[in-house]
Amino acid sequence: MPSSFDVAIIGGGPGGSATAISLRSHAPSLSVILIEASQYDGLRVGETLPPPARSLLDHLQVWDEFRRLSPREVFGTSAVWGSRIPADNDFFYMPANTGWHVERNSFDAMLATAARERGTTLVRGAALDDVEESGDRWRLTLSTGATLDARFIVDGTGAAVFARRMGARFECLDRLVGIVRFFEGSADDSRLLVEACEDGWWYTAGLPNGKRIAACVTDADLAQRLKLGQIDEWERRLASVPAVASRLQKCKPDSALVIRSSASRRLEPAAGERWLAVGDSASRFDPLSSQGILKAMRGGIFASYAIGSRLLRDDDSDLRRYDRYVSEEFKSYCEVRTRYYQEEQRWPRSEFWRRRHSPFSHKEAQKTQNAFM
Repeated sequence: MPSSFDVAIIGGGPGGSATAISLRSHAPSLSVILIEASQYDGLRVGETLPPPARSLLDHLQVWDEFRRLSPREVFGTSAVWGSRIPADNDFFYMPANTGWHVERNSFDAMLATAARERGTTLVRGAALDDVEESGDRWRLTLSTGATLDARFIVDGTGAAVFARRMGARFECLDRLVGIVRFFEGSADDSRLLVEACEDGWWYTAGLPNGKRIAACVTDADLAQRLKLGQIDEWERRLASVPAVASRLQKCKPDSALVIRSSASRRLEPAAGERWLAVGDSASRFDPLSSQGILKAMRGGIFASYAIGSRLLRDDDSDLRRYDRYVSEEFKSYCEVRTRYYQEEQRWPRSEFWRRRHSPFSHKEAQKTQNAFM
C-alpha cells in the first residue's frame, strides 16, 4: 500500500464511499484511500432508500451493482400517526415510484467495493488511532500500526472522531435512541410502517432475504426509565402497538436488542481548512425522515466537488459553501421535523411529545443524549 495520498477518507459508510467514488470521477488525478474500521460484518441499522435514491445511484454509476444486491422493492409507506387509522403514502404518483429496503452490511460493502474498483485504495479492519499535522499534510496512524500521510482528510466515521479533534462540536436537537431487533419470516408487505405511541414511536420494515426489522424509538432517558433495553419489557411494549405487532406475528427473532443513538444533530463547523465531514459526522436526521442513506450519498458527492476545488485549484470557497450547505440542509430538515411531530397530539401529557411540541434546549439535549448508551 502506498504511504502517501491526496485524500484520506476515514469511515467507509455511504458518505465516505460516495465521496471516494465521486472524487475518482470528478478529480481522477487525486489519489484516495478509504479506511473502514470493520469488515462489514456485525449488525448495521438503517435500511431505507426512498425513490430519489435512484438518481444518486445512477450519478455514482453503481446502479448495476446495487441491483445485484437484490434489494427489496417498496412502493409506499404507512403511518399510524395523529390518528388510530393507518394512512398510506403510495409512491405511485411520484416521478420516481419505487423505493428499496437493503441489508446495510451488503449495501455499504457494495459502495466501498465500487470505490476500490474505480481506483480508491480500500483498507478494511483499521481505525484511526492518531493524527498530527506535518507541514501541509496530515500524518495518520491506524489501529493496525500502519502510518500514512494525506493532504486532505474526510471524516466519515459517523461520530466525527477526527473533526472533534479539530475542535468541531455537535449541536444536538434531541436525545433520540432506537432499540432495534431483527426477525426472520418477513410478512408480504415490505413497506415501512410507523406507529406512534405514548412514549415515542415504533417502526417495522421488510428487508431482503425474508428478514424484517422492528424498532422502538424514544428519548434515551425515557428508554432507560422504561427499561426498554430489557427484552421482556421491549416485547411487552411492542404488544401495545397493534399495527407493528401484527406485522411480526409470523416472524421469529433473529438477534438480540441493538441500541443506537438516533439524536438529530449537526456538526459545527462541518469543514475546516484541510478537512470536512460527511454522512452522520456532518449531520444526523431523525430516522422518521428515512433520509439517512440518501443524505450521506448526496453529501459525499458535494464534498468531492469542494475537495477537488481545494486541492486542484487552491480554492477554498467550495469548502465554505459545503459548510453552509450542511447548515442549511439541517435547518430545512428541522422545519419539516417540527411540522411532522406537531401532527401527533394524542398524548399531551407525555414527556416525549411535550418535548417535541415546545422549544428544547440544545444544551439540555447535549447533556442527556448519551444517558442510555
